[in-house]
Amino acid sequence: MRTNAILIILWLYTSICVGQDTFKVSSIVQSRVLAGSGTIPFWSFTNSQGFLSGSSSYGVSAFAKANYSISDNHMFTLGAGAYISDGFNDNLRRSNLYLEYKNKWILVTAGAKQLTPEKYNLSTINNNILQTGNARPLPGIIISNTRPIKLSEKFSLDAALAQYNLNDDRITKNAQIHYKMIRVNWTINETSLLSVALRHYAQWGGTLSDGTKLPSDLKAFGRIFIGANGGDIDNPNEAINALGNHLGSYNVNYKKYFKNGTLALYHQSLFEDRSGRELNNFPDGVWGITYLPKGSKLIRSILYEYIQTVSQSGAPRPTEGLNQQSGDDNYFSNNIYPSGWTYEGAIIGLPLINPFGNTMTPSNNRMIGHHLGIAGSLGKIDYTIKGSYIQNLGTYNSPIKPRQQAFYSYANFSYDTNILGIINLFLGADYINDFSNATSIGIGYKYNLE
Repeated sequence: MRTNAILIILWLYTSICVGQDTFKVSSIVQSRVLAGSGTIPFWSFTNSQGFLSGSSSYGVSAFAKANYSISDNHMFTLGAGAYISDGFNDNLRRSNLYLEYKNKWILVTAGAKQLTPEKYNLSTINNNILQTGNARPLPGIIISNTRPIKLSEKFSLDAALAQYNLNDDRITKNAQIHYKMIRVNWTINETSLLSVALRHYAQWGGTLSDGTKLPSDLKAFGRIFIGANGGDIDNPNEAINALGNHLGSYNVNYKKYFKNGTLALYHQSLFEDRSGRELNNFPDGVWGITYLPKGSKLIRSILYEYIQTVSQSGAPRPTEGLNQQSGDDNYFSNNIYPSGWTYEGAIIGLPLINPFGNTMTPSNNRMIGHHLGIAGSLGKIDYTIKGSYIQNLGTYNSPIKPRQQAFYSYANFSYDTNILGIINLFLGADYINDFSNATSIGIGYKYNLE
């Protein structure tokens, strides 16, 4: 509440004191109404930044931001937004609430800000397999560079550092998330670019269900930062293993510019321990290809992704000494943080993984999938169509036999009136061999005020 009050006061202060030449306000309002089976189809609510859930039948979203330019190189932005949608414990929830500072070198964001989605919203991961935009924005502070840091004529760096708070209702209360990213960019020539990045997340701190408080001081942060073990901590798992629950991803992206379009090839791995970090779980992750034709309206983007999480460094097996086991990386699960890689019950990363199960699938983090998406325009109608074919294997400890077969499909058709806003038609259908199928149709409306 204190943070909210500070942000509101800052907003009012800048609204009153700043002239129109340096202060600009923009806002977006959108609404959606869906009808169909009891549970709406997977891609109708997934990766919606927590706007809708599988049981939502309506949603209204409003967002406004104000930019205050001190000079050409210094800008403050205050953003605030809210959702009203059913299917949640609280129908009225904040979406964005943040204060941001930007200059020509760094970008600092304090609060909760939605992630920037992939342009046509076709991908399963939106450029980050561990934080796809499936859950509502995490509150915290993140620092990143605003433009690549040039190392030489051909090489540059990007980096980010963040600290988030898990303030939702979870088994281990008040846990935190540490995040860092470093990316090396190589301009091979005028038409080719290769980037390689490492992302690292770690859940740490908090209070266990029995009242035990986990380390959260500066010393603990240092151990979290480098992935060191818990030392003399009482909990044996934390003492032997790296302190906290660590997740990481290697990201490789190659982009080639042709005369008639742009081709991108990419791979994003995921790992949760040393074996995955050393690529013993290869080729788990997402392998993708996307092509953006130049000058084409009928097809603006086409994307294919192959997803697999079946290796997990092999089946669980004992190791010598320390009474530990190897294999069974058990993605997005953790004994000390039993709520796993979730925020408000929603998976933070790749949403096709759900080790806890839900109404549409049993517990599952071993899967194989093929995903196809296409976006473009038919006259004045913009369209987005995507579909996924999934085989769910369950977990190593609780396998699904025979494999569950699922097909998730989604289509969005939108018409921009240019004056009165954008009208949307949403269609979705899921077919799952051992669960109830789901279908829905929806209409939406979006209005931007610049």
